[in-house]
Amino acid sequence: MTEPRCAGCGRRLKRPTPTGLGPVCARRLTGRPARIRITRDPDVPAGQTELPLQPMQPTLWSL
Repeated sequence: MTEPRCAGCGRRLKRPTPTGLGPVCARRLTGRPARIRITRDPDVPAGQTELPLQPMQPTLWSL
């Protein structure tokens, strides 16, 4: 049985992929994924959305 080779450069592949490309050639063709930077307000707990309070908006204390 022949060992799998990269379709782009011919290197031996440890883990064959459906595209036939190795990780180096795949990264060269598609580029690195963009980094996502999340900026959040430190006063708001993670997973919570701060809603703006409107004037005359009922609250739990006013009901």
